[in-house]
Amino acid sequence: MAETKMAPRQVPLAVAVTIALQTGGGLIWVGSADARLGDVERQVAIGAVTPERLARVEEQVTAMRAQLTRVEEKVDALGAAKAGRAKDGRDG
Repeated sequence: MAETKMAPRQVPLAVAVTIALQTGGGLIWVGSADARLGDVERQVAIGAVTPERLARVEEQVTAMRAQLTRVEEKVDALGAAKAGRAKDGRDG
């Protein structure tokens, strides 16, 4: 058999530059994906608190409605009493 010599393999400059650019692009993409993921995580953390806050606000609104009803009843009672006194001639 004839012995053949193999030429040393050389990586062309264009291939090396292409690999370097693709690696750099991949690192930039990973960095931006990490930033987007961080934003999503912060939004989810904020959203987790929202139902609890909403429940507190609803409870406060319910309490304010009850207070308003009591105030309206007192105003109506005072108005009726004053109207009754005015009919009797005891306005004052």
